[in-house]
Amino acid sequence: EHVRAAGVPLVVAINKMDREDANPERVKQDLAALEVVPDEWGGEVQFVPVSALSGDGVDTLLEAIQLQAELLELRAPPDVPAWGTVIESRVDTHRGVIASLLVQGGTLQPGALISCGGHSGRLRDMRNASGTKLREALPSTPVEVLALSEPPEAGEPFLVVADERRARELAALSKAATAATVEPGDIREDVEALFAGLQQGEVRELLIVLRVDVQGSLEALRGALSKLAESVAGVDLRILAAGVGAISTSDINLAHSSKALVLGFNVRATPATQKLAQQYGVTLNYYSIIYELTEDVQNLMLGLRPPELSEHILGVAEVRDVFSAPRFGQIAGCMVVEGEVLRNKPVRVLRDSVVIFEGQLDSLRRFKDDVATVSNGTECGIGVRNYDDVRPGDRLEIFEEREVVRGTGTAG
Repeated sequence: EHVRAAGVPLVVAINKMDREDANPERVKQDLAALEVVPDEWGGEVQFVPVSALSGDGVDTLLEAIQLQAELLELRAPPDVPAWGTVIESRVDTHRGVIASLLVQGGTLQPGALISCGGHSGRLRDMRNASGTKLREALPSTPVEVLALSEPPEAGEPFLVVADERRARELAALSKAATAATVEPGDIREDVEALFAGLQQGEVRELLIVLRVDVQGSLEALRGALSKLAESVAGVDLRILAAGVGAISTSDINLAHSSKALVLGFNVRATPATQKLAQQYGVTLNYYSIIYELTEDVQNLMLGLRPPELSEHILGVAEVRDVFSAPRFGQIAGCMVVEGEVLRNKPVRVLRDSVVIFEGQLDSLRRFKDDVATVSNGTECGIGVRNYDDVRPGDRLEIFEEREVVRGTGTAG
């Protein structure tokens, strides 16, 4: 439907052709029923069987796209200031805001002044998908850049401007457009109105502070929660604040003052933020799967269960050094900084407060002895099953699932 509305040609890649039960003819028949007819059947759509697992057919797919581009005589001017679209963005604690951009016209070079949304900045570093530094990026090139002070929205257009004055003009225009739809003070007025309504028994509302790992996750969760708000009658769902990066103290302050839930998707709070949350009695809700987050929010809206987590964090270990053992593979030399570490429990690897791996704790040792438990303040060696990229400074979060008894709020 999007393709038809845009009036552009379509190329279909039929994936998973490495599977024994692959049936490309059925795919063609199903799409033909929707008036997407393969060229071999007399239609105009190229169908290319591929396997993302083995790479078979990818070269043919690229040739099909190239052929379509030549037929349409698609061209992009290389010798002009670059412009394009933001694909993704995230916040790295050590490097800053990293934006993934697709150059659609012109040539992007280090030192260029980039304007995107209400922000601008000099391009300090530019790399390709393999992490190799680039001196220039021509049209159709995806790159990761360090330039902006804030993570831009996915889909936001960017362009290279000549000077700071032009960048300020574009930023002012963008901020004016935003202010036209969201006036300053709206959140405060909404929160005050919420409390007044609650006291009078007129309003039932669930307020959320949302933090995620990347901009794409934020857009997906916004959409999922928006649909959820429409599907549950009698309860309003509102996102007070949302952003990319670790949960901050300002998020806790907002949640405390507005009685909102704090939801973290593949991110965690810093130790200082955790202490503030404990001081204020704000519960931090962590998730790594979208449907689990939306399911919990839906249950809260329906009043099916209290807002306690079913997942219990047993302990946190900080990686001090990494070494290899012949029998166990990579071993992380750790100091247990919170709770206790138990063998054969699920574990998450966090880097800069962002979850990068979830699996099983494989081995737990004190000096040369296998142990079942290591307590807070004790050094130990930890092996994570099927993962060999643990680095010094990472944090290992050991947890277990506990069943929440509905109606009592107690775990069993």
